Amino acid sequence: MNSGRLKVCALQLREWAVMDALPLWATAGFEPSTGRFFESLTMDGKPIRDVPTRLIVQARQIYCYALAVQRGWFPSGREVVERAYTAMFRDYAGPGGRGGLAYSMLPSGEVIDDRRDFYSHAFVLLATSGYFAVTGHREALAVAKGILGFLDVEMRAPHSGGYAEGLPATPALRRQNPHMHLFEALLSLWTNTGQGEYLGRAGEIFGLFSTRFFRGEAGTLGEYFNQALEPADGETGEIVEPGHHCEWIWLLRWFQQETGREVQPYVDALYDHVAKFGYDDAGLLVDEVLVNGHQRLPTHRVWPITEAIKANAVEARHGRAGAAAKAAELGQLLLERFLRIAYVGGWMDRLDRKCLPSAKNIPASTLYHVLSAIDELERAAQAL
Repeated sequence: MNSGRLKVCALQLREWAVMDALPLWATAGFEPSTGRFFESLTMDGKPIRDVPTRLIVQARQIYCYALAVQRGWFPSGREVVERAYTAMFRDYAGPGGRGGLAYSMLPSGEVIDDRRDFYSHAFVLLATSGYFAVTGHREALAVAKGILGFLDVEMRAPHSGGYAEGLPATPALRRQNPHMHLFEALLSLWTNTGQGEYLGRAGEIFGLFSTRFFRGEAGTLGEYFNQALEPADGETGEIVEPGHHCEWIWLLRWFQQETGREVQPYVDALYDHVAKFGYDDAGLLVDEVLVNGHQRLPTHRVWPITEAIKANAVEARHGRAGAAAKAAELGQLLLERFLRIAYVGGWMDRLDRKCLPSAKNIPASTLYHVLSAIDELERAAQAL
């Protein structure tokens, strides 16, 4: 019965992606004259043209269309991938030979924020992996190595491990989140190229996870750290995001598949904390809790539920009792609470603590999360 529900849910979500979302973001969400994706759409599906566009949005959308081409969901997406990838490096690298790519630019093409952001560069690597998988253009491999070299030389934290948040450097807190997405990009590059360097680097990030980010005594993942990668002071150091717990579960299983490394204790701890404290009475993930389980931010973004779908789908493939049913349940909640109440092909990005719609636009960056969830749900449906 759970397998049947899972398959139905996967089919419904795939149809939404193929028929609605991918056509929308390749037309209303994309400007052919510049080769750039728009940052967001209005609630009635029109591009918002008068705001800066971030590097991270370009990279995520490139990855989305590369994934769609690979899965046969949107075959014409290859042209979108090639045009957007070329435009990303043309526009965001900019003059001056600084290395790396700028954070954001105006619709006119003028760079408005020239800092180098670690989080954004992790997604540039993921986009490069997707671009290579779709096109086979080997120059992309040199690009990936160049970006990693830039991170190593300019942004590596010499004493604590990992990378700084950005350049110019600031005394701001450091996060696990950019490292998590670098882990994802490295696993993707390994999968698509077979080059062992990427898997070795992924192992380094796993080392940071196991020694710095994961708190064994509580079975939780920290979010914010000081410059030495020790938990931030006060309540900030106690913040837990259930969506990131789920995202790490999915990534750890991928790492286990590629390396044979033991991840079960980490997966069990993260999964159990989310099961105990991460959901509200409606079955939706809350945005933030504390280590002790107290709900710090009981609102609901769409992305955490997509990550919970991925976590439960991959756990269903690993035989966890109840995970298939939970994945199907979450998939239906995604459809009913976030996708079907929004413009066709878009989503309601935020719900308030009463589960009422609270978003003012449809951000492009969310498509990455939704398509990744659909992809993992389909894998589980085919396996069970």
